[in-house]
Amino acid sequence: MLAPFFYTSVNTARVNLAIEIPPNTIKVEKQKGKLHATVNVLGLAYKLDGTVAARFSDTLNLNLEDKKELEEFNSKPFHYDTQFDIAAGHYNLKVVFNPQGADSFGKLDIPLVIDPYDGKQFTLSAVALSKEIHKVSQMGASLDAALLEDRTPLVTQGMQLVPSGSDQFKKSDRAGFYVEIYDSLLTGSNPPQVGIQMTVVDRKTGEKKIETASAAADAKPGNALVPLGMKLPVDTLPPGSYRLELKGIDSAGNISQPRTADFEVE
Repeated sequence: MLAPFFYTSVNTARVNLAIEIPPNTIKVEKQKGKLHATVNVLGLAYKLDGTVAARFSDTLNLNLEDKKELEEFNSKPFHYDTQFDIAAGHYNLKVVFNPQGADSFGKLDIPLVIDPYDGKQFTLSAVALSKEIHKVSQMGASLDAALLEDRTPLVTQGMQLVPSGSDQFKKSDRAGFYVEIYDSLLTGSNPPQVGIQMTVVDRKTGEKKIETASAAADAKPGNALVPLGMKLPVDTLPPGSYRLELKGIDSAGNISQPRTADFEVE
């Protein structure tokens, strides 16, 4: 389970929660000649004093046509994602999923820290890892459905990145990451150039494997929010444990606090 966040206003963020559920935990049964499964999901974000700051629930109905679709379903984790808003603060995020008919339930929990944001500082969102990237022009109905559900897709430069619930990557994966830069100077009369510094570090040795800087192509004068998506170069890395380190930069001399995301290459 991963839960990157993106600021939507002062001290408020949208969390893009993603989970990869092992398919063998989901009980598929025959109903009216077809294969069906139901998974109930409940999520709670607890403050440090134990009170609930945010909650969500879902009932997922999965329908499979035949044995071939069942084999495809069982070949990889089942991906679930959702979004919820929460104020800046420190939380413990707990998610429970209960496949209907199963003898047990799955439980996941991670710390969730949303840093304060005053709407003026030069800063970054959290980092969303992705292994599912599509051209927006090919998404059509699914993008429309997301917008109708009041969900915000992660879109930049004509590409949509689906947040991953796992930090495990194969060298053959089409891996990427999405981050947002917030620069209030872009709304002024002399907007700066905005970019990102990326470093990939070997977590075991501390060795810097990759260092690069790129301009943010989707920076637009008048809009303080700059979406940015880039390739995560897992294909050039040997198997191991890594940390992605990002810093926002602009031509006015601003450098953001770093954001990091750990990942594994198999």
